Formats: sequence, C-alpha cells, structure tokens
Amino acid sequence: MLQEAYDLLEKEYQKCFAYVQKDKAFAAFAKEKRRHSFQVAGAGNYLLRHIEWMHCQTAEFVELVKTAIFLHDICRFAEICKLFDGVRGFDHGEAGAKFLQSIPMFNDIRIWLPIKHHGHLINALYDDEVYQSIKDKELQAQVQKICFIIRDADKIANLNMVTHEDNIWFLFFGKEKADYNPAVDGAVSELIQKEAFEDITVSRKPNATVADRSIGLLSWFTDINYQAAIDYCKALDVISRLVRIFEYCCSDGEFKQRYLAHFEDYLAKRQYLS
Repeated sequence: MLQEAYDLLEKEYQKCFAYVQKDKAFAAFAKEKRRHSFQVAGAGNYLLRHIEWMHCQTAEFVELVKTAIFLHDICRFAEICKLFDGVRGFDHGEAGAKFLQSIPMFNDIRIWLPIKHHGHLINALYDDEVYQSIKDKELQAQVQKICFIIRDADKIANLNMVTHEDNIWFLFFGKEKADYNPAVDGAVSELIQKEAFEDITVSRKPNATVADRSIGLLSWFTDINYQAAIDYCKALDVISRLVRIFEYCCSDGEFKQRYLAHFEDYLAKRQYLS
C-alpha cells in the first residue's frame, strides 16, 4: 500500500508540475509540496516509533497509518493548479478525502477521514456526521488517533521549516524577512492580544500582522496531541527558535514579556498523550 501511495503522489505531482512549470513561483510551490509530503512522512515515522498506542499494532496497521500520513496533502497539487487558474477557496483536505474514496486501495475511513480534517480545527472532525455515525468505538478511536498523528507530523514539518529556512518566510508571514517593518508589522492586533491568552490556536486572518502570525505559530502547541511530537520539536530546536522569531517579530515589549511567560507556563503544565 505504501509503494502505491508513493506512486500516486508522484503521479499527481508530475501532472501538477507539467501544468504550472512555466511559472517559476508555482513550479517552486509544487516542488515544495512534494518535499513537504516526505518531510511529514519522516516526522510521522518518528511519532509511530514513540507513541505507545502504536507499539501493539500489526505491521499492516502501521503501513495504513504511514499511508494516511504520506497522502495527507495528495490534493495540494490540484489546489496549486486551481490557484494557478485564479480559483480560490479549494479545500485540499476535503478534496483529498473524496479523491481517495474513489480509489479502492485507499478507500478506508481510517485514511480518508483523518485526511479530510487534518488542516481544520479538530472540532471539524468531531462534528463530522460520518465520524459521529461510526458505531464501532474502537474504529472511531483509531480515526481520531490517526488524525492526531497526521496533524502533529504536519505541524512538526512546517515548524521545522519556518525555524530553519529563512527563504520561506513569505509563506508563513506574508512578506519577506528583509521587508519587515517593526513599526507596522510588529504590532499585535486587538483580536490576537485577547486570543493569545486563551490557550487556543489563534485566528488566522488575511490581514494578520507579522507579529500576529508569529504568535499563531506558537499557538499551534495548543493543538499538538502527543508528547513525542513535543520531544521531537525540542530535538529539532524548534521551540526555542520559534520563541526567538516571536521576540524579533513583536515590537510590543510589555505584551512580549507577558505572552512568553504565559507560553512557557502553558508548555510546563500541558499534559500530552503518551
């Protein structure tokens, strides 16, 4: 199954790249999303080795979970083509779920339903009528836990990228690092000033400042599920680097001091799944 997943992703990537290759930015976007799938797979492999729940699973089940992780962004390539054509509002998670249901090998609710909601707030999964209608509670728990793993692996890959690769600043902050203006970009919006202390993943608004977005990245730790994900982030020096990015991006000294104290206290007290 995993080899077939690799083949499918390569096919979708090649189709997308052929469509957008004459545009340098979109071609780079497609290449990056292919690379991202392998990065998430790598993070997922680490999680699968360190999450206790996975230790008693069969080899077939582990391969199924690896497949779900690797294919989480299978419709990113279709989204890139849509964006190339000027179409907005395409949900790659929902599209991916529908696409995978059309392929018998991948039409397993433990694959496509976690993928459907990997990029949404977690309540989208809990509110999903299909998820709610699963009568087998063990199966429902598997769907939830696989979704947790995909979401954690996805965040690890993205956080590792933003903290180690300055050339992709624009993707996360909406402008190049060289164009950062502390007088404008360093301000924290009123909404984020409130949400930052509510222990939630803060709102992502199109007009968010650079400081808002740096807080948004730190707030992802409220939506990480497994201790193994936290341990991996520490091993990659992601957390301390994110803090330094926030300190650079936020020009409000008083807010900066209060929020960092709150963030450090949150991490110290939060109990993650083993």
